[in-house]
Amino acid sequence: MRKRGVRALRRASLAGERWGSQSFCVVREAPRVSWPWLSSCPWCSTLPGSSPRSSRVKDNECHCTFPDCSLHGGVTLTVQVNVNQRQLSERLVYSNPGREGTAARNFSCVIYDADFMNCSWAKGRAAPDDVQYFLYTRSKKRIERECPHYLKDSGTHVGCHLRDLSGLTSYSYFLVNGTSQETGIQFFDSLLLLKEIEQYNAPDNITVHCNESHCLIRWEQPRTRQPRSNREFQYQLDIQRWHDTSSSRNQPIVVFGDSGNRYNFPKPGSKAKHTVKIRTADARKARWGAWSQPVEFGSEEPESSLVHVYILVVLGTLVCGLTLSCLFKRFVRTHRLFPPVPQIKDKLNDNLPVDNEMLWEKFTQETGKDDKEEVLTVEKVSEAPAKL
Repeated sequence: MRKRGVRALRRASLAGERWGSQSFCVVREAPRVSWPWLSSCPWCSTLPGSSPRSSRVKDNECHCTFPDCSLHGGVTLTVQVNVNQRQLSERLVYSNPGREGTAARNFSCVIYDADFMNCSWAKGRAAPDDVQYFLYTRSKKRIERECPHYLKDSGTHVGCHLRDLSGLTSYSYFLVNGTSQETGIQFFDSLLLLKEIEQYNAPDNITVHCNESHCLIRWEQPRTRQPRSNREFQYQLDIQRWHDTSSSRNQPIVVFGDSGNRYNFPKPGSKAKHTVKIRTADARKARWGAWSQPVEFGSEEPESSLVHVYILVVLGTLVCGLTLSCLFKRFVRTHRLFPPVPQIKDKLNDNLPVDNEMLWEKFTQETGKDDKEEVLTVEKVSEAPAKL
């Protein structure tokens, strides 16, 4: 038979511990202890270190109610009362009913995309084959809901998907109980702070603006289930060289939200192209969400390293040296094959400067004055031999 939800009563038998004719009991609707009304109501407390709470009278009974807390591991209640100027104290032990090891285990919940929540658990080690589990949630406003969409494994509920989180407050109480025809099933309960189980989305609107010295990376706060201040976030930036497959990758950079959602990345070179990815987590707990899509910035041309520059300088030097050497050898060979023709040395005019312009002018003027030329013909006349 299926048990009721959070409002189901779980009574602890406390035989032998009575004041008057009524037994003490623990009520699961909220942690509460009640006893018969005496001359004065006592003080009561739960776990060691908790502050005592005063009780109140209702229907001739004293009641002491506690805030929601986890009870699946058992709880000890201490009740103190003054009767006839005497102080009486009783310790009440409440244990989880059912066979040991049948409760759901490895219970966890996560909120994602700000509007959805998944809870999961595993079957108890000693749970019978016909066990079936049910999840209930309750907020501080006492709004109780059963899981609307169960996730199953071989017919057994092992998870829950919630699409509406409007009924949950910052602290919410979760109860997983179970049923079986063979034996009693222990329950599991937990009180969760919802902002600690929320997995944040990647930041929105990531932009990069670069100048000659650095690149300014900016982003917007991700959407969350409830509004958060910037100081409640921390971010990881993964900045890498574009298409870099080497093993020497840059380590992620942690930036806290109070920095104004910006980061100045020193620009290594005008031709270096990089990519940046960002993910988000709570500032108090590094539960990182998914990475954003990579955003590219910088030039598409790869940046020339110093090694490449050195190689180019050495190659240029070698080419220039070989070129000059070839030109020199060619000049020497040409000089040997075609030596200069010796000129007649003019001993009279070699040392005198010659004004070619003046000589030309004089020559032209003299030739212009007289158009007649005298030609002198010289013939060699030989004498005839004398006749004998």
